[in-house]
Amino acid sequence: MVDTGVSTVLDLIDREVAARPGAPAVREPGRETTYAELDRLADGVAARLEREFGIARGDTVLIAARAGADFTAAVLGTLRAGAAYLPVDTAYPPERIEQILRASSAGLLVLADPGALDTTSAPGTRVTDLACLVAPDSAGDPVPAAVRRPPAPEDPAYVIFSSGSTGVPKGIVQTHRCLANFIAWQVDGSGLGRGRRVLQVAPLTFDVSVQEMFYTLASGGCLHVPETHVRRDPRDLMDFVIAERIEVVDFPQSLIDVVMTLPTNFEHAADLRHIISAGETVRVTPALEGLLTRRPEITLHNHYGPAENHMVASHSMRAGDRNLEPRPPVGSLVWNTYIYLLDEQGAPVPDGEVGEVYIGGVGVALGYTDPELSGTAFVPDPFRPGARLYRTRDRGVWRADRTLQLLGRMDDLIKVRGNAVEPREVEARLADFPGVRDAAAFAVVRADGAVELHAALTGTPPPAPELRRALLAVLPDYMVPVRWWLVEGLPVSPNGKLDRKALPGPGAQPLSLVPHHSNASQ
Repeated sequence: MVDTGVSTVLDLIDREVAARPGAPAVREPGRETTYAELDRLADGVAARLEREFGIARGDTVLIAARAGADFTAAVLGTLRAGAAYLPVDTAYPPERIEQILRASSAGLLVLADPGALDTTSAPGTRVTDLACLVAPDSAGDPVPAAVRRPPAPEDPAYVIFSSGSTGVPKGIVQTHRCLANFIAWQVDGSGLGRGRRVLQVAPLTFDVSVQEMFYTLASGGCLHVPETHVRRDPRDLMDFVIAERIEVVDFPQSLIDVVMTLPTNFEHAADLRHIISAGETVRVTPALEGLLTRRPEITLHNHYGPAENHMVASHSMRAGDRNLEPRPPVGSLVWNTYIYLLDEQGAPVPDGEVGEVYIGGVGVALGYTDPELSGTAFVPDPFRPGARLYRTRDRGVWRADRTLQLLGRMDDLIKVRGNAVEPREVEARLADFPGVRDAAAFAVVRADGAVELHAALTGTPPPAPELRRALLAVLPDYMVPVRWWLVEGLPVSPNGKLDRKALPGPGAQPLSLVPHHSNASQ
């Protein structure tokens, strides 16, 4: 065990506030917020949450807003009040936000636009405007520090919702112990260093955004937040990286591949030192290898960790270390984390053999917001009495150098642009359409390695544009198929179950061809 010396990430941030009060903490178009200013705004949020809304330790505050200083202050203020924050993408369809609100039992809903959402489906939930919550104290007096309610390490810190196999999104409740551990590791054990200029580009609903925000503030760096349209255009995003002299970016592999095809790419980002990639299988393509060879000061980091554990393993690659390989491992374990590779009977597999990845240590989440789902995913550790494991359904093998190599999934989960997609949730929506008899969502890997979501339908479905428009009204865009197939019947295995590997099946006819658009914000 590594003693990080901190119980919550708030301790790390407080140290940076004291050490560099006048340094920039968050930069966004037209605004720069120092550590002292951010600290003051966060204390004001904590005070208002307690005084005006009765938010206390153990509560959850749902925040639907874009990234920036106000969002960051709202998050820090929520944690200082002893509550957990639940980020929601403002681009989500209102129906999905309402679905998450009901499932989360959030005590307060913070909206950038309070009029954009119908909250009648969650009676008793209070609503406030982000600008009002974060408004600086007009009197100019500091908010008393006594309003802070220091959370315990096992208290919830944040809740992240992702696609659920039951047809509805599932919420993952993560602890302060987990957050403090992986951020302390990222600051002092990952090689990223301190005082970096960091790009915040991951969707706030993706747990990579947690790393971007808290690593930066806990290490005395500056979080650089582009406008929404910049985040969504790889060309504009690279211009922003260059203009803001960004040193650390965290991009999924699909976005890295797009950037490497642009006339202005990582090669032109003179200040770039670290490229982190998570959420998708990392591939060191010839173009990426060439970049790292020409720019030996850049390190490529392959990060692994389901949201149920957050950060688990990391593998750093540099041309000078001669460790570039096309399919790199996910690497060595972060602090205070351990992994078992078990067979179907729950016994450890011999070295060099494939097993299912079970993760233990301080990063194991409290569970899901739906307790019924937690029982199958979070299980007792048979080798450490009283400890718990998360059963990932990932297949892996220990290499000879004791780094972990992942070898795919044991279930049907799909990763699209770093986001988890449960096919059954998409299928449940498709089954609601008139004329659709059966539906199956499945992944197709393109020649360039990017993953597309497709759907096979039977019956007499509506036109593809109508299907797409209707799904975009209820699901995030990464969960909406980009190609549609009409089939007479879905393929089945000899035991009568859906054969997903055979989709779309023989005789499939394209219902529509929808071009795939890479989206830097996903």
